[in-house]
Amino acid sequence: MDNPSNYQQRGVIVNVDCTVVGIDVGKDSSYFCVLTPGGLLHRKPTKITNDAKGLTKLVTCLRKTEETLVTKPAILLESTGHYSERLVCFFIRNNFRVFLINPLQSHSIKNVSIRKVKTDKVDCEEIARLFFVLDLREYEMPDDDVTNLKILTRAHHHLGKTRVQTINQLTSKIDQVWPGFTEIFAVESKTAQSLLLAYPAPAQLLDAPKKDVVELIRTNSRRGQEYAKNKYKALQQCARDALTFGTQLDGYFTCIKLYVGMMQQADEKLNQLEIEINAFAVKVPAVELIKSLPGFGPKISSIIASEVGDIDRFDRSKQLVAYLGMDPSVKQSGKFVGTKNKLSKRGSPYARRALYLAALVSIRKNRNGDYVNRVIHDYYQKKIKNKTRKQALGAVMNKLVRIIFSVLKNRRPFVMITPEEHNKKYAAGLLPAA
Repeated sequence: MDNPSNYQQRGVIVNVDCTVVGIDVGKDSSYFCVLTPGGLLHRKPTKITNDAKGLTKLVTCLRKTEETLVTKPAILLESTGHYSERLVCFFIRNNFRVFLINPLQSHSIKNVSIRKVKTDKVDCEEIARLFFVLDLREYEMPDDDVTNLKILTRAHHHLGKTRVQTINQLTSKIDQVWPGFTEIFAVESKTAQSLLLAYPAPAQLLDAPKKDVVELIRTNSRRGQEYAKNKYKALQQCARDALTFGTQLDGYFTCIKLYVGMMQQADEKLNQLEIEINAFAVKVPAVELIKSLPGFGPKISSIIASEVGDIDRFDRSKQLVAYLGMDPSVKQSGKFVGTKNKLSKRGSPYARRALYLAALVSIRKNRNGDYVNRVIHDYYQKKIKNKTRKQALGAVMNKLVRIIFSVLKNRRPFVMITPEEHNKKYAAGLLPAA
């Protein structure tokens, strides 16, 4: 594997002006190797621990290599989530050039050799070889505020999913114990939570004084006395029926109180996260620019801004579309050309979800009866004529990405104009190219 010519693409070898360090990252330890600018193996794969002692030893080794080969090393490693993030930060702080490799790219080189060999030692060398065949861009650390925003918005997303799972579990237990309860109160409502914590068993509610239950309903619902009495009447009948048709087991009662407590705790933590997100969002100019688009609220704008990062990394809107996984997959072989191609979905799922929600909002009407975004709605109606709803929404998401690119690239808020007006202004030189 010492001959880099085996890894040429289109007969051209690129990126051979420096020493190359390939690292196969693991949880507690990693393997690294060093290649000369000519692609020869300078240091065999060596194991290091991912702690202060191991990384300090690696830096010392790289400094000596830099003196020996008189070239500053370039470090290549796979983007493996939180395992690689810490190492990337460490190397950049020590003034090394870092190149992150998509696992899809590193996996492709494994097919070059017909031998079925998969070890950490082999992997680190194969990662290093990619430097000779791919035109890679040096990784740049995003702004701290953007990174913090990404961490918090992703945490909010995952905690929200956990909350939904908790609600589903709670609903299943209520259906066993209290058939019909969810038709009287929404499980997520404050009133339902207070009732279930106080009276998880139907028999407990029937034994409780009427005035106590009515007052609990009135206080938590913030409605009148008559509303509370009517709800109590319905709840009382539901409790009687539950004693006949429900499953009255102590295990269910315990789970109901447990899940209600978990849901309340999740709501509290989500509110705390939103406060933190808003605090960082005001420090990121891109959030305010994206918020200028109709249908883009603070949460969606924060997600997209944090996932996109520095817009100057992209020269064209197509690059941003591909980065977010909104580009169509292509299938063609010989005379066959695929027509039912799906989105590649190779980018951030968090950004795509936010774009999907924004697309749904953009084509709707607001409370005044006007469309949230008339231009996007008209675009959607044009696409829906010969496409399915999902395909039309995908086209809308693609359109929104291009608008976001223009807004961020030009550092100007969104202004609602029709495509015809835009073309006229662009032709007259009143609008910058983006």
